[in-house]
Amino acid sequence: MTSIGGDLRRAARQPSYEIHEILDGDPALDLGVRCVTWDYLDAVDEAMDFIQESDPRGTGEVSGVDIVRVDGHERETVWRYRHCDERPEQDLLKRWGFQPTQTFARPGYAA
Repeated sequence: MTSIGGDLRRAARQPSYEIHEILDGDPALDLGVRCVTWDYLDAVDEAMDFIQESDPRGTGEVSGVDIVRVDGHERETVWRYRHCDERPEQDLLKRWGFQPTQTFARPGYAA
């Protein structure tokens, strides 16, 4: 954030977005800023890339990521990922009344 572009954006009062790695626990531990961007969508892309690169199998090596919007002295968490919040797939047959992943074919026609 010491670049000329960073200084100009701060002078223009445009918010920045920090990507923080979080270690779950009680209390959770902020492992620090992994990236800073000037656009929310870029921040989400960077966060997803970080999760994919650091934990490609989804085993929980990255237990959490937060995107924090920084606008002057104000800080607000605008996006959050926690590995422990992932839920198993629901029973699709129970939810929809049919199996939405099943291929249907009319009798007498080849699928």
